[in-house]
Amino acid sequence: MITYTIAMPEPHTHLFHMTVEVDAPAGPELDLVLPAWTPGSYMVREFARHVQEFSAADGAGAALPWRKVAKDTWRVETGVAARVVARYKVYANDLTVRTSHLDGTHGYFNGANVFMYVPGRTAEPLAVQIETPADWIISTGMEPAPGGQPGRFQAADYDELVDCPVECGTQRVLEFTVDEVPHRIAIWGRGNEDEGRLVADTRRIVESQRDFFDGLPYRHYTFILHLTDGRGGGLEHRNSVTNMLDRWTFRPERAYERYLSLTSHELFHVWNVKRLRPAPLGPFDYRAENYTRLLWVMEGATSYYDELLLVRAGLQRPERYLEKLADEIVSLQSQPGRHVQSLEQSSFDAWIKLYRPDEHSANSSISYYLKGSLVCLLLDMEIRRRTAGERSLDDVLRYLYGRYPISGPGIPEAGGMLEAIEAVAGPRDGTFRAFLERYVAGTAELDYAAGLAVVGLEPRWSYKSPGPGGAAPAWLGIGLKRQGERSVVASVRADGPAFNAGVYVDDELLALDGWRVTGEERLNARLAERAPGDVARLTLFRGDSLVEAVITLAAAPPDRLELAPLAATDEAQQRAYREWLGLDGAV
Repeated sequence: MITYTIAMPEPHTHLFHMTVEVDAPAGPELDLVLPAWTPGSYMVREFARHVQEFSAADGAGAALPWRKVAKDTWRVETGVAARVVARYKVYANDLTVRTSHLDGTHGYFNGANVFMYVPGRTAEPLAVQIETPADWIISTGMEPAPGGQPGRFQAADYDELVDCPVECGTQRVLEFTVDEVPHRIAIWGRGNEDEGRLVADTRRIVESQRDFFDGLPYRHYTFILHLTDGRGGGLEHRNSVTNMLDRWTFRPERAYERYLSLTSHELFHVWNVKRLRPAPLGPFDYRAENYTRLLWVMEGATSYYDELLLVRAGLQRPERYLEKLADEIVSLQSQPGRHVQSLEQSSFDAWIKLYRPDEHSANSSISYYLKGSLVCLLLDMEIRRRTAGERSLDDVLRYLYGRYPISGPGIPEAGGMLEAIEAVAGPRDGTFRAFLERYVAGTAELDYAAGLAVVGLEPRWSYKSPGPGGAAPAWLGIGLKRQGERSVVASVRADGPAFNAGVYVDDELLALDGWRVTGEERLNARLAERAPGDVARLTLFRGDSLVEAVITLAAAPPDRLELAPLAATDEAQQRAYREWLGLDGAV
């Protein structure tokens, strides 16, 4: 048996006091390892850097020799000891959904940050004792241990343990049920939330996703909600989630959409990624990267459905959904990296790219969240078209969910998605293979017009600030940021004229054709007086050197999009539109 104790006797120190008791160690040495990453956040974060004051003893309290043999591994010389008791402290002062945070107001931790594991023994049941200050309560998805001892929990194995974050403190706990399954919302912090609406809308999200997958796969569910100042994020777990939002998110309505979409996104992961997963994402290697080319399905499909299911649940107007969908298309089309990196490559390179963006990222890469969601949109439309509305991407996900249960091997990297799509959508004639080769393995431009026509819509491109007669305005292809009184180049698009003329990120822009420029608004005003094809002279400081760049202005790419009804639609398109958005009772 392996038993963990996590205590927080002095919260103001930000130090969790950890004890790991290991019965029946095998052999004369015992390794204890702390993960380097946490599932759902695909970047190696080196959690071992926060460990201090490690020690080891036998069951009688006699000290045992130990040494560190790797950045994440402590090796204890057990001798003939029948029990090893290791103690250490973990510094926790990083308030994000994927790390741990302890202070005078609460203690929050992810298991991968604090619980060391014994290699070769991650599949056995575990016990956890959580010791808190006297007036604190505990909110977690972990199962209470038999006997009702306060703070005592159990986990079936190490994977389950690290998939159950814990919130300790004086948090408010709101409760509701769906199909007699209890749900809790544990809220740390306060803002402008309406508790009654929060419960009602969260319940509706749960009901909508239950209907999508035809049931709830857990016995209880815990929403941990951190209300902070300006921070955000979410991290999914098997029967819980941690969401972080600005405390003033809940009003006005446009701000409240952030809560709804984040809650919908992370809850959808209960099925898509936590139970339905790619083969490489389990069992986990907690010491190194776990590579998959299917994150575009795990995160992209989830990003596609998070907003769509809000419409079907009656929590978002169809018109607003189409506005947000249009914004996503504009965002992707503004990234030259869509011609460089495929969705498969973006998924595989998540460990080194997505969480480490720089000034060149938009030119060299794309997000599997963003492009993945739009490819899923077009895939959904293609399935609806080929099956005359009898099938959709909904059916593909339900097929995958039934075919690859949590206890199974997961979706095969090679051919797993194609097999599922063809099983749902009809004959294997190469249509969907070509689709995946173009849009997932390749970098072909997405055909929004053909896809949206299935539901009677068309993309209408225009400009936020058009030139005379609605023509394309003159364009440099740079973005500026203010640094005190300085206007500094923040980005240079690889498909823009400034890139080819040798303008660099971090150049300080001084003047356009000899006239001083003070900020992006002034620059855009001067550019509005020009036309594509005009020649402009930029004066810049590059470090301490004064440089000039002579640029032939280009026609700006469209930056405004409306998804509008086609001039004429037939009955099939109208029906497809209603079924897609779940209108008139159709789902």
